[in-house]
Amino acid sequence: MAKRKKGSIAIPFLLTFFISLLAVGAVGVFFYNYIEKSKQVELSEPTGRTVGIARYEDTHTILFILDTPEKKCKSTFMLLRSIPKEKKVLCVGIPSNSIQVIDGKQYSIGEYYNVGGGSYAADFTGQLFGIDTPKYVIFDEEAFCKLSDIMGGVSYAVSVDIQGFEDTTKEQFLNGKQIVTLLTYSLFKDGEKQRSTIVGSLMSSMINQADGERLADSLDRNFNTLIDMVTTNITAVDYKERKDAIKFMLNYGTTISRFRMVTGTNTGDYFLMDESFPKEIKEEYFKDYQEGKTAKNE
Repeated sequence: MAKRKKGSIAIPFLLTFFISLLAVGAVGVFFYNYIEKSKQVELSEPTGRTVGIARYEDTHTILFILDTPEKKCKSTFMLLRSIPKEKKVLCVGIPSNSIQVIDGKQYSIGEYYNVGGGSYAADFTGQLFGIDTPKYVIFDEEAFCKLSDIMGGVSYAVSVDIQGFEDTTKEQFLNGKQIVTLLTYSLFKDGEKQRSTIVGSLMSSMINQADGERLADSLDRNFNTLIDMVTTNITAVDYKERKDAIKFMLNYGTTISRFRMVTGTNTGDYFLMDESFPKEIKEEYFKDYQEGKTAKNE
């Protein structure tokens, strides 16, 4: 696994993006207030980019990786697609045994990650979905638990019998350690495909439960807390270019995150994704790839 990138300013961008995933659905904002606030901003910022307004250029894609070797479980992968202008986010858990042929050799994403770290996993994902190579961020258990604390945890219905969870079919509150335990559980009946579905589902549940306005207001403090806790290739430029847009999504978005369950076939120890699946999600969330990137100019 690649070493942590000390001193990086990646986390605010990651955090805002992840906050957008975990927070935008929690706060209802009246349309009237939105219009009034927008007018005020426009009056106070007559030149340059209007603060707090998103553009299609702010759309971004990140590969989330949870790497917890102490759990003796395969790493966890999830594709995050954010469209701040439309206040839309997509979560797609990727089975760690998803395969494709690269340079004439078959790899799973987990195997390819073990070979070259986050950049290899991001390249794998880009080829698998037919998109530009996404940015990546790698959490260990400590970093993920800190992020969960900031977000406020999640209430989620745990459908499997795992030690340390309540024996109930109803939603139960999960803290960071419990979330990591669930996301890295290795004995799901349907294997990695089921685990990937729970990854996307749980993260989408978190979207609708956190306080977006509060998290937006505490962005700098959260940055200072998490800056040295992850491994990533997200840069200061990435963050600065999208900070206002993601704050816009945090403040004004309502219940925007969705997750999609990957479709495909288990073949022995591996999972083969249906060729039609990337096409399906591109129709709604990757229109720039469908329309020659014209959406960014709208």
